[in-house]
Amino acid sequence: MGLNSSKGKMGISQIALFCMCAVIVLETLTASASIGPSGLFWWGITLVFFIVPYSLITSELGTTYPAEGGIYDWIRRAFGARMSTRAVYLYWLAGGLWMPAGYILFAGMFARVFMPELSLMGQVVIVLVMSWLTIAFINFKTSVGIWLTVSGAVFKITVIMILGVAGFYHLFMHGPANEFSLQTMLPSASSGIGFLAVIVYNLVGLELVACMGKELRNPVRDMPRAILLASLAIAFLYVFGSMGILMAIPLANLNLVSGIVDALGPLLGEGSPLIILVCLFFMLSIIGNQVTWAMAPSRAAAEAAREGELPACIGRWHPENNTPYWANRILGIVSTVITLVYAWFAQGDNASMFWSVFSFSSACIIISYLLFFASFIKLRLSDKSTPRPFKVPGGIPVAIGCSLLCMAFIFTCALLFIFPDLPKGVVDWSHSGPILTGVVLVLIVGEMIIRRAEKAHTRLNYATK
Repeated sequence: MGLNSSKGKMGISQIALFCMCAVIVLETLTASASIGPSGLFWWGITLVFFIVPYSLITSELGTTYPAEGGIYDWIRRAFGARMSTRAVYLYWLAGGLWMPAGYILFAGMFARVFMPELSLMGQVVIVLVMSWLTIAFINFKTSVGIWLTVSGAVFKITVIMILGVAGFYHLFMHGPANEFSLQTMLPSASSGIGFLAVIVYNLVGLELVACMGKELRNPVRDMPRAILLASLAIAFLYVFGSMGILMAIPLANLNLVSGIVDALGPLLGEGSPLIILVCLFFMLSIIGNQVTWAMAPSRAAAEAAREGELPACIGRWHPENNTPYWANRILGIVSTVITLVYAWFAQGDNASMFWSVFSFSSACIIISYLLFFASFIKLRLSDKSTPRPFKVPGGIPVAIGCSLLCMAFIFTCALLFIFPDLPKGVVDWSHSGPILTGVVLVLIVGEMIIRRAEKAHTRLNYATK
């Protein structure tokens, strides 16, 4: 049965909503706004030179290889098991690395609204408690994790819309808090180009819908349209929310942790019930997002462990709840260690702690996308016999060009996450040193773990023969 005769139930609107729920990350909204008015320029550049080719590549791979493994299956087909395991490892571990960043915002938001005098150490305690609550949620039942994920998506969109409307209300009543002119909207090293990486990070994840390839009504027709539609909608929501913040808060006063509440405060009054409601929605959306980024990668890592590609302990499943409880526990341990280490480096500043942890985790996540785009080129050149219901138009030269363009974006963003002031010709080693060290350690430890697991699996196979 061909792809066109699929009996799946997902059409264009459902695919688009799936992409939006998977990709939108509310925690990075203030970081996106930190680019300032020039963010409009960078969103336009990213839309044309990254989103469009990324959407086309995802559509071709998703309709050509509609396996449930998605990006891992494509990398395995192109480069073999070891390379795909590296991608699985980075995706999985990034869940534990990203968790502290999300819950730093959670704690900062809680402190901003309910306990303004709460110290950084008090917020660190909240981060640790929420991290282990998340592990408990996803260890309990998969249905609980799914419910939290769906609820979090609704809260995300609600908060963005409230923030955007409030910001533009401030514009019409009091004028913009920042200057929006041709000069301020043109890019420069002094206008926050280091935050460009946040824009690209905000958009990765579209390939997740390709895991549903066999469940779509007409993947050849619907997937490319839906992915592009979702990309545009996601970009609009991010820009709308970011502009709302910039309409209400001067860029110099923007705090990466409490920016959303700071934007609503002048309009609604400190302690307003609506601010408290938005704060609660924001915190609940963070829980949903952390559950998403911990639950799915842990399952992928556990499956890889079952096949001997990662240590066997990672592949242990709970006998009653059918959850990869050891993979989840390891994420909790990683989150705890990262929280304590970066709390020490932050020196009492939760915004610095957030950006350091966010940059570290994002660099690890985004590196795996170099393998994703490279696998597209490899499969295009080496697997010409497989029918491709949808192709990136323009033949092999355009296909390779699209992939190289996306790889250039990804590589640039990885550099900017580690060295945000590089466009100015400056490297702040007090900031970049710990991040670079962390990324290198993650890669080295991962390589050691993968090689050791392969040797153990080989010995086991030899012993059973």
